[in-house]
Amino acid sequence: MDIVISIASKIAESLVTPIGREFGYFIYYDTNMKDLKDQLEKLFEKKDGVQELVNAAKRNGEVISSDVQSWLTSVNELIQKVLHFEEEVNMKRQRLYRWNISRKATKITQDVLHLQKEGTFNNVAHPAPPPMISSAFKEGFKDFKSRMTCVNRVIEVLKNEEVRMIGICGMGGVGKTTMVKEIIKRLEGLKLFDNIIVMAVVSQSPNIQKIQSEIAEELGFTYNENTDSGRARRLYGRLMEINRILIVLDDVWTELDFEAIGFPSGLTHKGCKVLLTSRNLEVCTAMGSQEILTIPVLTPEESWELFCEIVGEPLDYPDLAKRVTNECAGLPLAILTVAKALENTRKYEWDDALKQLQSSVWNNRVYSSIRWSYDRLESDEAKSCLLLCCIFPEDYDIPIDYLVRYGWGRGYFSNTDSVEEARNRVHSLVDKLQRRFLLLDSKLKDHTKMHDIVRDVTIQIASRDPHRFLIRCDAKKKGWPKIYDHYTTISLIPINIDEIPVGLECPKLELLHSEGGCYSENSMEIMCKGMKELKVLGMGGISVLPSSLGVLKSLRTLSLNGCHFRYISDVIGRLENLEILSFRNCFNIVELPREIGLLIHLRLLDITDCIRLQKIPHGLLSSLSSLEELYMENSFRKWERSATESEDKRMASLVEVMSLSNHLKVLVMCIPSFNFFPKDFYLTIQTTIRFHISNRLCPTGFSIVDSDAFKNKLDIVDSDATEFMEIQTVRLLFKKCEDLILGRIKNLKYVLNVLDQEGLQHLKVLTIWDCPEIEYLVNGASWTQQTAFPLIQSIQLMWIPKLKAICHDQLPQSSFINLRSLELYDCPVLKYVFSLSVASNLVQLQSLNVDRCRQMKEIVSKEWREHETASDIIAFPKLTNLTLQGLYNFVGFYKVNKHEVTTPKDENVHQSSRSFERAVFPSKCILWLQNLEEVKLKFDDGIVDVLFDLKGHTGPVFSHLRKLEILLAFACQHLWKNIPRGLQGFQNLRHLKINYGTDLQYVFPHSIARLLVNLEELNIAECWQMETIVRSADENEKEDQRGMTLFPKLNSLDLDGLPKLKTLPSVIPQIKKLEKDSTAHHEDEDEGISSGSCGCTPYSCGPMTKPTSRTNVVQILPRPVNQEVAPTNLDQDSNDYDNLERLSIQSCKSLKVVFQLKGSKAVESHNVQALNKLCYLSLYKLPSLMHVWETGGSQHITGFGNLTFLSVSHCGGLRYLFLSTVAKLFVSLKDLKVGNCKKIKQVIAKADTECADQEITFPQLNSMTLEDLPNLICFSTEAYTLKLPSLMNLKVIRCPYLRTFASKVVNTHSRIQVHTELGKSEWMGDLNSTIGNIQEKRETR
Repeated sequence: MDIVISIASKIAESLVTPIGREFGYFIYYDTNMKDLKDQLEKLFEKKDGVQELVNAAKRNGEVISSDVQSWLTSVNELIQKVLHFEEEVNMKRQRLYRWNISRKATKITQDVLHLQKEGTFNNVAHPAPPPMISSAFKEGFKDFKSRMTCVNRVIEVLKNEEVRMIGICGMGGVGKTTMVKEIIKRLEGLKLFDNIIVMAVVSQSPNIQKIQSEIAEELGFTYNENTDSGRARRLYGRLMEINRILIVLDDVWTELDFEAIGFPSGLTHKGCKVLLTSRNLEVCTAMGSQEILTIPVLTPEESWELFCEIVGEPLDYPDLAKRVTNECAGLPLAILTVAKALENTRKYEWDDALKQLQSSVWNNRVYSSIRWSYDRLESDEAKSCLLLCCIFPEDYDIPIDYLVRYGWGRGYFSNTDSVEEARNRVHSLVDKLQRRFLLLDSKLKDHTKMHDIVRDVTIQIASRDPHRFLIRCDAKKKGWPKIYDHYTTISLIPINIDEIPVGLECPKLELLHSEGGCYSENSMEIMCKGMKELKVLGMGGISVLPSSLGVLKSLRTLSLNGCHFRYISDVIGRLENLEILSFRNCFNIVELPREIGLLIHLRLLDITDCIRLQKIPHGLLSSLSSLEELYMENSFRKWERSATESEDKRMASLVEVMSLSNHLKVLVMCIPSFNFFPKDFYLTIQTTIRFHISNRLCPTGFSIVDSDAFKNKLDIVDSDATEFMEIQTVRLLFKKCEDLILGRIKNLKYVLNVLDQEGLQHLKVLTIWDCPEIEYLVNGASWTQQTAFPLIQSIQLMWIPKLKAICHDQLPQSSFINLRSLELYDCPVLKYVFSLSVASNLVQLQSLNVDRCRQMKEIVSKEWREHETASDIIAFPKLTNLTLQGLYNFVGFYKVNKHEVTTPKDENVHQSSRSFERAVFPSKCILWLQNLEEVKLKFDDGIVDVLFDLKGHTGPVFSHLRKLEILLAFACQHLWKNIPRGLQGFQNLRHLKINYGTDLQYVFPHSIARLLVNLEELNIAECWQMETIVRSADENEKEDQRGMTLFPKLNSLDLDGLPKLKTLPSVIPQIKKLEKDSTAHHEDEDEGISSGSCGCTPYSCGPMTKPTSRTNVVQILPRPVNQEVAPTNLDQDSNDYDNLERLSIQSCKSLKVVFQLKGSKAVESHNVQALNKLCYLSLYKLPSLMHVWETGGSQHITGFGNLTFLSVSHCGGLRYLFLSTVAKLFVSLKDLKVGNCKKIKQVIAKADTECADQEITFPQLNSMTLEDLPNLICFSTEAYTLKLPSLMNLKVIRCPYLRTFASKVVNTHSRIQVHTELGKSEWMGDLNSTIGNIQEKRETR
């Protein structure tokens, strides 16, 4: 009886609770509605806050986090849901509906609370990734067969998930580094490693810190850790965060300790792969390379082709040239150096080259070829310059100014009267050596590099008579040389000199270079006493200057950069022949000794970045009667303004500096204020002087002075123009200035009128920021007839609140004629950029960027009473880059007056013939902009209604345009309009991105789509009214449509936030030629199959096609019906135009089918494989999606053979992922993710035409994720034999009904890592048992 009562009690409880809840909906109607309203207000506040952070991040060029984007999308979807709910509430006002409405309000409130909880983010964005590593590579790879075989093999092996390390071996000079760079370029195009490929040069003496730093720089992060081990842990953590990454290690000589560097092992991170190059096959083997490829030398035919390309054809001595080429033994480096040296030479030099090459054995031919090129250098200066480069470490970025200063000290440069002349000579020599391939370009400005093979040969040359160089880059291990008395040049890097032999004598030593060393004071004393003939001393890291330094009477160059001493010994005054003295980056120096003023021969003094320097005694600088160059950037700032102190306490003054002007050629200094220049000092600056003077302190170590002929530069901030223009010296500096920066300047209304009435004739770069009173750069109404800014090349104006125009009224002809770049940021009252008169001069303009100028209406304006025909002579022939963003009142590039619009008599415009006055690019200015290559348009608001008004243009138009990026947050309904029949143009457009085209119903008219034969990447997002990508052809376009394959080179397609999308043009080429029989054509359409359609049915395009038998099905990537193959298409049976590699579709609520595949006899007979280059497919938030692949019952399905990544998520209508006939196509699939698909019961479903007892294999599937699939019962419910030979990782998360993986699973790894929401699961011997065990544990919990 108690049991019965207990059961009855439980039943009553289970009934009362839901009844009470349902009754509560009715009682608490008002409360529930108020709760919903209150919570929505909180959510909207949170959304507004997040959106503001997102907008700010976008302005800073950061990448918005995917979870933030997803959250904002979910909020927007909820808003739509609430709007529909409001309509329902308004329609159902009777009390009988209150229960239903209150119930819905409660559920919506729960959704709101959930979004509120999820809407808290630590960061909404992260910095944009650094540019691809290949962007810094120069062209230089020749696709010879001997090279391409190796390149293709490396790429093929890298695709193998089991291979982690590959080695490329070959002798020095065979081209390993060049090949690796080409491999990187190709891999980036394939996107195998998520565009994350890093490269570090190891070299003969590995430097762990250098390797770590190079990789961190390419990954876009910096280290805070000071130790190698700390950096290793940081690097390891960062690499583990990246799913797929390739690390390229170039020039490896010995086995590396990956753990010490911070590289994960293959067992801990299978997605981290290593590609290394080495001259030693044993090194590759020792490091565990699973495949090693050896690069052969070039074949004779390849060698000859390369040689002829360098020397140039026709050849005067072809037989002799072939013999010389053969002697280079197929080594690219030898061929390059010899061929370059023989360029434009006579026959006797060819004979001599052949003889020298023949006299060396094969192993020495690289040496001989480089030695021969060295011997052919025209001057001893060039040879000395090359030898000087080898004293620096391998793979070192060599500062050219080091070559200048060291070479000057050695007396290398004849007929040079100044350091400036020597610098020009060195730059000329370096250019020549680079043209001979003896030196290389550096990624750093005013630096050069040396190939390690050239360096090895050069060291051999330098070590012999008469040069006698000693070069040691491992001196820390070997210490001071035992035999040293005959050397003229010694370079030891790095070195700890604790025990220098007593009585050291280096009677011939003229140059000692040492970096990164540790020196005792005693050892320094011994060194100085034993090197009395020393002319050049370059050392870093010393903490005290030895007293014996004064014995170096022959010393001409003393470079103590980066030393740690605070005080400079007065013995420096005894170096009576010293001409170059540098303390750059000596951060601890507090005072310059007065004895430096005794150096009467000193030509160059460099105290750059001596940030703690407080005292320079008065009179020191004026005593330097021979000083030519003075560098004081980020250094001494306590200049004396008036003589108020006693003589011993007085500081250096600018009057002293100005007194040097008769012989000073370079002046770089920071001053507290330009008012420190004396008003009564009349300065006559030589025409040859170069200067950079700033009153702004730059960050330590950041120098904006280039050693090579830098521009005369003034950087003036926080100053009053009225005050500094009263100083004659400042006025003269303005006249000579080439680079001018003005920031927060008061009393400056018209820049040119105030600063220089002669028009700043030498100015090339102008940057102005935050100057509150500027209205014009030049006021033409009060201007002379002098040309304004005749040499100006770059103008950047930022945060100028009162700027009305670049110039007021008209200017003399040729003003701004050399302007190449113009950038305008945050000029809120600026209404236009150029008047017609100024625009007519801009024949050199290459880049224009206008950002956040809210009142901007047009770029070119007819503002100053120009004649009506003035616009006819406008052209921007060199304008290649155009960026317009944040222009709220923009009406177009040029506002066309109605009487200016002309319609060509012979043109038949088959769209609306009205001229769009509100076009970004109106018809009038189309021909002005014919060389544009990149265009970025981002309008948060605006009143234009079309981008390109093409009225009257048959082309070619915009034929150079490669990249077009558009963000249109306003009512623009058309991108292209008024398109004449037969239009040509846009044929080089490769990248197109469209965001927030809220009123766009389509992207391309068919007449435009057919032109885009080179389009590679298409990205469309947040276009809420868009129903199709390509609008169907109208009656006038039908003829143009015949025989066209749309977008034949498209390889990446991203669609996101297109809720009304219905159709998409084909990206699969038509390859089977059809007959021109319109009847047969329509019969094929009725069957839903087009002849030779590669298994894809045609898309619906209005009157052109009939609907297929399936109704209410939205198709993506169906194929257009072609009546014939156009001449530009491929030959029959070729599918080279099937180039799509990446497809991503998100938030397209109307889509029901992605791929509709239907086989045909044509397909079977021609063995067509549709979308066979597709490797990445992502489908997200497609709630109406019913089928990813719909086969129509056909068994003849092919294609998708390269698909490696497949992700399907939040597709609530799917009941299965693919049929068994489709599953067999995925022979390359490696990563499968399925999540949040509530109706999916199985991943693989049985095809109607197949029997169940079949075998399905995923040979390369390595990782599988099944997440949040509440109805998933089994991977496949049919009796298939499922083979998963490569599966290593399986995640099964929140799949409550998955009890068995498949009826029969064979050929799997002996141990697969299985993870659930509970953590890592125990492996039970096979997959089905493991899944069953997981379910048992769930039920137990």
